[in-house]
Amino acid sequence: MTSPSIQQQRSRILEEMALIDRMIRGHVSQQTYHKKRGDQTVTQGPYFLLQRRENGKNNCQRVGAEELDSIVFGVEAYARFQELADRYAQLTEQMTWNEQSPSVKKKFQRFWRSSSRKRRSA
Repeated sequence: MTSPSIQQQRSRILEEMALIDRMIRGHVSQQTYHKKRGDQTVTQGPYFLLQRRENGKNNCQRVGAEELDSIVFGVEAYARFQELADRYAQLTEQMTWNEQSPSVKKKFQRFWRSSSRKRRSA
């Protein structure tokens, strides 16, 4: 069985991206508070927060228990979308380098060669 071409892989990625119809940018985190009341420490929570950066600011919003599953699903969908977009960009760049002339490839070989190779120590 042959591996799919770069163009086929790109098409599959776009198809998968098109299936994502809901997403939320950000990160869901959990908070718990510990308060001293007399001799005892009382734990409050857990509380869940949706955090994201907008216009250079960190914005947070508390998420209720009834909304949590929906919000987490949206955040995970956005993370998957980002993974797919990164993979699409990698494949497109690889395809672009593959089409370059040998002289251009030689000049820019450190850019188009796999970065997973170990570099020689000096």
